[in-house]
Amino acid sequence: MNTKKNIQIILTFIVAFITFSCSSDSSTDNVSLKAKATLNPAAKNSSLAQKNNAIITITSFIINIKEIEFDMKDDDLENENLHSEIELQGPFELDLSSGNVAIDITSVDLPIAVYDKIQFKLHKSVNELSDMFGKSIQIKGDINGIPFVFWHDIEEEVEVDYVNSTIDIVVNGATEIATINFDLSAIFGAASTVDFSGVTDGNGNGIIEINPNNDDGNAAFADFLKNLLEEHSDLDED
Repeated sequence: MNTKKNIQIILTFIVAFITFSCSSDSSTDNVSLKAKATLNPAAKNSSLAQKNNAIITITSFIINIKEIEFDMKDDDLENENLHSEIELQGPFELDLSSGNVAIDITSVDLPIAVYDKIQFKLHKSVNELSDMFGKSIQIKGDINGIPFVFWHDIEEEVEVDYVNSTIDIVVNGATEIATINFDLSAIFGAASTVDFSGVTDGNGNGIIEINPNNDDGNAAFADFLKNLLEEHSDLDED
């Protein structure tokens, strides 16, 4: 009887230990992933008017991304047994036309750990019903009252981190928010040195088209703007 009872106690202990171990290893917290575009319209208009006699108004900014990855910090040895990357497939078509207001992309349960960066892939939309079909980036507005459309179909990985390298995404059981910031000020802001005076409506259809198809002869400028946008995308520290 005692032997049988001891066996039951041991089995109960083993089950409890396994349950505890699994629950410990799979401990997670929900992280809300957001995105926004930063731009100061007042500074934008005045600075561009001074630099190249162009007043630019932005009316729309849409970007299409997929394959979002949260990269665990390399020196997080305590959680080295967990997967180092968590990937969200998408695609996610993000309308960031509302300026500095962050919008929801998605939320995800991440293992409790420290993450130092997020990666995503710019990817052209395959949605035939969307204005973004065949495009990964699109910005609309006008230059001195003439409508312009900048778009690109680049498919490329972008890595975003905090500008302050001492800041990380710490998932520790409290609700977390991570926000990807696309800094349009790098292109249109007060400190920007981008000169739009050379872009023209080459085909005379009343719209300045800046795209890799070179419809108006502005393909090189489209690549330049695309590179600027990638370089000035980071994680928001606010």
